Amino acid sequence: MLLWFIIIVAFLLIIWPYAVYPLVLLVVSRRRPIGTSTEPVKSVSLLIAAYNEEEVIKEKLENSLALERGNFEFEIVVASDGSTDCTAELVRTYTKEYSFIRLLDFSERAGKVNVLNKAVPQCKGDIVLLSDANAMYNPECLKYILPHFEDDLVGCVSGEKKILATDGAIAKNEGLYWRLESVIKRLESKTTSLIGADGACYAVRKSLFQSLPSETSVDDFLLTMRILESGHTVVYEPRAWSAEDPGQTAYDEFRRKRRIAAGNFYNLRFLHSFMRSDFLSFMFISHKLLRWISPLIFAVLTAALFFKAFSSETAWYAFLILLFSYTLPLLKYANVGVALTDKGPGRIITYFYLTVWAQYAGWKQYMAGTAKEIEFTVKRSIYGQ
Repeated sequence: MLLWFIIIVAFLLIIWPYAVYPLVLLVVSRRRPIGTSTEPVKSVSLLIAAYNEEEVIKEKLENSLALERGNFEFEIVVASDGSTDCTAELVRTYTKEYSFIRLLDFSERAGKVNVLNKAVPQCKGDIVLLSDANAMYNPECLKYILPHFEDDLVGCVSGEKKILATDGAIAKNEGLYWRLESVIKRLESKTTSLIGADGACYAVRKSLFQSLPSETSVDDFLLTMRILESGHTVVYEPRAWSAEDPGQTAYDEFRRKRRIAAGNFYNLRFLHSFMRSDFLSFMFISHKLLRWISPLIFAVLTAALFFKAFSSETAWYAFLILLFSYTLPLLKYANVGVALTDKGPGRIITYFYLTVWAQYAGWKQYMAGTAKEIEFTVKRSIYGQ
């Protein structure tokens, strides 16, 4: 009985973030708290962090110029992170024509988070809209985001991320994933607050911005969680969206997810306040943490099925099916069994396991970095440096 109990619990924990948690949000009666009404936003800065973006920076600036603007001061700030291509030169051609476009040309590459730490304080706007160079906005983006800041409890507003449609299975899966995320974010925003924002399109009060640790790679998530810690809320606005191209191959998508996973594990050291017994902690654990530790849950499920298989034929077949399902991302990468990995439910299952493997690889990458960090600290203490 104990093994069956472990199997059932592990299975529930795996499907919880995707199926059970949205249902909990749907039936919960609470609503997001509303603060005091304030005046409309008076000034906005659109900050674009860029490194060697010569292929897309002109399109991004034209897209930014096409944004509908209201009765507020507006500026576009491009922060070049030590770009070695023509990014800075292309931006300078726009600064000569438009007085509200500024270039912050940092001479050495320091990474996106360090660029944000230096650039946000130099922005003139009360609201800073943070964007990637390859994220293209709908023209009404600002019109839908800014009214939320008339509520003084709102510290951040996140737009929706849309994946441009292509014929590839990766694009279809990524689009399906973000549609599910959109449903969850709508429910979170209505009940309490969004758990994390999408880095391609989100706006924050400049007064709430806090410098982030230089090693942070998932800056959007940590910044918005710190805003939540300050007592403000994060709102989801799906009518403001950014469009991006999907990963071209399964390996491209795997590497992107691995990088994000490693960054999330690093961020955990700053998220102790979300491990309590309140509803916000419940949302963080349900939406994020259970996904991050899914490889561990799968390991427990696999072990329990293996030992139960000695006494149960059902468990034996379930164990074999589970082992085979683990190989689907490898089949996809090797371009073997396309009929299974690119069509129907097999396509969705393959993408799901691709994410699980990326979480595991991200954890290994994070642990390797932590080991080097510890080794460096020990050596400094030994040699008195």
